Amino acid sequence: MKTIFIPIFQGVAALNILRTDVLKKLRQNQRVRIILLLSSQTKLDYYKNIFPEADDLKYVLFPALKTGWSEKFFSYLKVYLLRTATMDLKRRYSYYQSQNLLRFAVSFITNRFLAKPTVRRLARFFDQRLRIDTAISRLFEDFKPTLVFLPHLFGDDETAILRAAKRRGINSIGFINSWDKLTSRSILRLLPDYLAVPNEITKKEAVDFHDMPATRIFVSGAPQFDIYKKFKPTAQEIFLQSVGLSTATRFILFCPMGKTFSDSDWQFMELIEGFIANQSLPSDLRVLARFPPNDTVQLKDKAKLSHFVFTMPGVRFAKTRGVDWDMNESDLQSLFDSIYWSELVICPPSTVSIDAAILDKPIINLGFDFVPEKSYRSILRFYGATHYQNIMKLGGISLAKDKDDLLELIKSYLSDPRQNMAGRLKIMESQVERLDGKAGERIADFILDILNKS
Repeated sequence: MKTIFIPIFQGVAALNILRTDVLKKLRQNQRVRIILLLSSQTKLDYYKNIFPEADDLKYVLFPALKTGWSEKFFSYLKVYLLRTATMDLKRRYSYYQSQNLLRFAVSFITNRFLAKPTVRRLARFFDQRLRIDTAISRLFEDFKPTLVFLPHLFGDDETAILRAAKRRGINSIGFINSWDKLTSRSILRLLPDYLAVPNEITKKEAVDFHDMPATRIFVSGAPQFDIYKKFKPTAQEIFLQSVGLSTATRFILFCPMGKTFSDSDWQFMELIEGFIANQSLPSDLRVLARFPPNDTVQLKDKAKLSHFVFTMPGVRFAKTRGVDWDMNESDLQSLFDSIYWSELVICPPSTVSIDAAILDKPIINLGFDFVPEKSYRSILRFYGATHYQNIMKLGGISLAKDKDDLLELIKSYLSDPRQNMAGRLKIMESQVERLDGKAGERIADFILDILNKS
């Protein structure tokens, strides 16, 4: 049997690999053994209970790596080697928060000086020659993988795995698991032999910002969106009852940002509650507030939100926002149903805007805040990010400039939800590439094709 290493260090990796046809189709090949690497015993036990071990599927606890000064240096350097509008935006808001002009100037100049292909090639040359951690060497010796598949190349642990694979001449495939990471995280410290990306936009970004050869990039589609072809909506009455709404209730779906990045979720909910309470909106309208799976939302007094119901999807392995979460099939079905049966979707800048566009639901983004615009806690800073600008310009999202504008947009969409349909279609086509429910299958086929060549 040929062995594939797949690290599952993030919730989004599990969403795209374990919860889609990637894992399913790989396991249909009887000559393949998959080794899932997990970063904690808690997560290992959790996934093992859902996807039991077998001859073709094993779990291994990934060791804590020793990081010397050279590893820390390249981990620090990777941020300065990426020059995008998003990185400039982050730098600027960091200055707004710290008011340290010298630090801002040094960071800006350093980025402009270093973020060049020649410097990145030089950095990767030395990065690839760093010491291989003994624990990783032992993993490769014990399981002798034929290929490594890396669903989050921006993590230093996955860089360490990739480095070991390169030194041993083992084929590697990377996967870009989110639409924002190529422009908002850092450079890819090391380039895999092949790269799978969700769409043509991310392919271009991988070439332009990360120096990945276009001939080594496979456009697969985004497997996390396969659910919109594979799932069917739950019967409306059953779904409404499951979230605590009465039969045939009309509702707005509101998706808060989460307390890590916003101080205004509660104020937005109070505002929408007021619209209904004072009958600026129909009194029979309700709001389903769906929390992000990787964060919590501060609620001051839920009793004041009498027109709201709440749902908190996902399993959280940590108390703080981060990568330690999972969405099971029930959570994914709930996401589908929440959008499908809603009248419209209100959210800050979020992937939910793409989900809503796929199901052709009116989308209102919150273009104002209850904290100063230059605050690091303002949601407004995210609208300038490269990945979000890519969909804002397509005309499928209405941006509420203030509370009065928000009210008028809600009323307008309740009256005619067909508005901006063409723009929503453009968002779906640009981000999803092919909405056929087979992105997961394509990635698995690509892995198997490379595996057969190894």
